[in-house]
Amino acid sequence: MTAPSLPQALALTTASQIAATTSVLAFTAIPTLVAAGMGLSPHLIGYQVSLIYAVGILFSIMAGGLVKRLGAGRVGQIALVAAGIGFCGLASGRIAGVAAGSALIGLGYGLVNPSSSHILSRLAPAATRNLVFSIKQAGVPLGGVTAALAVPPLAHWLGWQWAMVVLAAATMCIAAIYIRYIPQWDGDRDPSVPIMGGIRARQALVWRDSSLSKLAIMGFLYSAMQLSLSSFMVAMLIEDFSWSALAAASCAAAMQASGAFGRVFWGFVADRLGSGFLVLALVGALQCAAGFGFMLLDDAPAVGFAMILLAGLTALGWNGVAMAETAHASPKGGTLTGEVLAWTFLGVVAGPAGFAALYGLTGDYVTIFRLFALLSLLGAALALAGHRRRPR
Repeated sequence: MTAPSLPQALALTTASQIAATTSVLAFTAIPTLVAAGMGLSPHLIGYQVSLIYAVGILFSIMAGGLVKRLGAGRVGQIALVAAGIGFCGLASGRIAGVAAGSALIGLGYGLVNPSSSHILSRLAPAATRNLVFSIKQAGVPLGGVTAALAVPPLAHWLGWQWAMVVLAAATMCIAAIYIRYIPQWDGDRDPSVPIMGGIRARQALVWRDSSLSKLAIMGFLYSAMQLSLSSFMVAMLIEDFSWSALAAASCAAAMQASGAFGRVFWGFVADRLGSGFLVLALVGALQCAAGFGFMLLDDAPAVGFAMILLAGLTALGWNGVAMAETAHASPKGGTLTGEVLAWTFLGVVAGPAGFAALYGLTGDYVTIFRLFALLSLLGAALALAGHRRRPR
């Protein structure tokens, strides 16, 4: 059997990322329909997303052992099967079923990046590694776009529960494609490797390695800003600047589109400069500038809107370069990606929660975004230090 090419692997791993992200955000696209169907308040959907990411942290930590023991291709397939079954849990319309389905979606989301990173790290040439990983990571905002564009019309035509079933079937179809490639991708698996026993040792490797530890802390800081932007941008525009709901939603969509472009753009730049850490430092500095620039939305709306697009380009666009640097710094082709990504997921959970708590104290979104911008600047300093330590 012919070995799979890089374009085939990139297409499948990107499709996997889109499917996994769509599963995470499916309910956020139709919160009022789901809430009405289940007899709940729409804001409770936020707890469902938190559950997904909490489970994602656990399985990201386990992912390194699973990839070594089962093989990256098999783990990637398991991630999608879990997401597909998770969709069916969401379709149940019952709290227990939704909770179980959300946990399975979190399992899949925690495994999809480490498995993809292992596959791509073995196939991507060093000269284009950042671009390859960034194209795959563009599947995250594209998954958000898919959820926003596909779920509401499907729910309108079929009902929201049948919409989940359709998405489950599509996810399972992508999982089935892995059957063709598993024999080639999983040739380096070792059935004797413990899944749970090496978790502490692998985390110790992360914190002993200067590059990986910096990436872990930076991922926590950047993801806190990233998810806070996605969670509170519309609310800020409506409540602090009196935008209409339609205008605010359109602006948020433009920010997501800027993020999708940014993931590919920064990967290209990192390959041209030959340093992902240098690009990550630049991204963090620009995130900081964008966060402080939101205050201009009153006096200079056009400049303020440009700052929102810059926030999308940077705060939503850094992930692919970080994944490439993590895979490069990890032993044996990206096997510590999950351990580093666990800290990114922790930032995803802590960022919006911390933002909400600070808003309860200040009542001012712009002020809190300035504080989070300083966290981005700290991440930029860590990335710059990583660049300076990198051997030439």
